[in-house]
Amino acid sequence: MIRTQLVGVVLVILSLAAGTAMGTDVFMAISGPGAVNDSTIKAGEKVSVDIYWANDTDDLRGFTTGFKISSADIKTIVHVADSGKGINTQGDIKGHNGWENTAVWDFAGVWPVMTNWDGTLPDQIGFGGLVIKNHYGKHEKQKVLSLEIIVPDAGALTIDSAFFPPGGIWAVALAGGVEAKPTWHGPYKYQVVK
Repeated sequence: MIRTQLVGVVLVILSLAAGTAMGTDVFMAISGPGAVNDSTIKAGEKVSVDIYWANDTDDLRGFTTGFKISSADIKTIVHVADSGKGINTQGDIKGHNGWENTAVWDFAGVWPVMTNWDGTLPDQIGFGGLVIKNHYGKHEKQKVLSLEIIVPDAGALTIDSAFFPPGGIWAVALAGGVEAKPTWHGPYKYQVVK
């Protein structure tokens, strides 16, 4: 509940801004034992869905993004529990390069909003964060978040951007009130094989 309220604060701050375009790019890749190649997942094996950011702005102050995992033929996925080792209580969501704690997003870290993150597809999740004292500056493409899952059955899986409740738009904000939508390089489509 508190995380949902915190993301609401981020959304209010972002919505107060009016915008010009800026360069924050969001990419996705897979890794781990279940990653056969860039577009193929092995059924029954743990795979990490990795979210990458590249940022060419000087003073990013906040963000919200959301993702949806869906399939026409796969009904469920398994969120790999790793208690105490992730940014959510189940531990299936990991932060990287300062996103795992308050090193970057110093207002309580990255907040996952898991209103529909139960393993029954489609699954949807949102993220938000604010910089209050720190400085989030320019950086090349780097892994910032990962979602650890197991896909038990063969078929096709799609991961795309998504609006997430209670008001989760895709947005980034700079100091001074500039807002923009990050560039999403998806949707990403994966074939799951036995």
